[in-house]
Amino acid sequence: MIADMTGSVAVVLGGTKGIGRESVRKLAMSGAHVVIQGRDEEAAASLVEACAQYSGERLFVQSDLLAYAGIEQAVATAKERFGKVDVVVASGGPREPRPQLFVDMSPEEGIACLQSRLMPRLNALHAAVKYMRGQNYGKVILVTTDAARIPTPSESMIGAAGASIMFLTRALAAELAGLGIRVNAVATTLTTGTPAHERFLAAREQGSQEVIVKAFTKAEQRVKFRLNTAEDLAEYILYLASRDSDQVSGSTLSINGGLSFPSY
Repeated sequence: MIADMTGSVAVVLGGTKGIGRESVRKLAMSGAHVVIQGRDEEAAASLVEACAQYSGERLFVQSDLLAYAGIEQAVATAKERFGKVDVVVASGGPREPRPQLFVDMSPEEGIACLQSRLMPRLNALHAAVKYMRGQNYGKVILVTTDAARIPTPSESMIGAAGASIMFLTRALAAELAGLGIRVNAVATTLTTGTPAHERFLAAREQGSQEVIVKAFTKAEQRVKFRLNTAEDLAEYILYLASRDSDQVSGSTLSINGGLSFPSY
């Protein structure tokens, strides 16, 4: 999918790797100006270079996704450079704490897992609304997990964070509609072309039986179509970012290749 986003300004959080990186590429191909937030300067430089052939500008902001100040810095940069913020894509996330069974988790580890998956999305919403509320237009796209819809061993806290994000998507879509702000989410599962998939490949090569190896192996066996690629998610994110989806707000779509069929 290629949309006409000439003149639009997007911020992609977690934009140097995986789903965020593919989203930057799709937005750039469509002519948008894109501010890329992340910590890997080398990965960002290669992405900016790869997108140089497309119209629009790409800027990199090196900051911490886990701190509100790091997210706000990226959104503020877009406002200062281009005068507006049309789209904020909240992608990316921490590697730690890793998924583990609830019975093996301390209360502190559970809280840390919940916060690390929820707060980057909540902070993205706060930062986006701060700069969009005076424009009477804006779009926030939250990347979350199908573990919120399908109970998955070792992902109780991750799923709980995802369920909160899905509820926030509906609640804030209703609350912010009067300001012209659309809020949508995309729920995914194990996806190739991401840091998690790279960890799986490395662990499998070493003969490890850690959770991520078991999860990807089981997914490969059960998926009805094929495992997601990062580009699959980026295609839908581009749709939500474009004017083509202006009538859509409060939605969460599961993209999982037929790995599961959520009921809501």
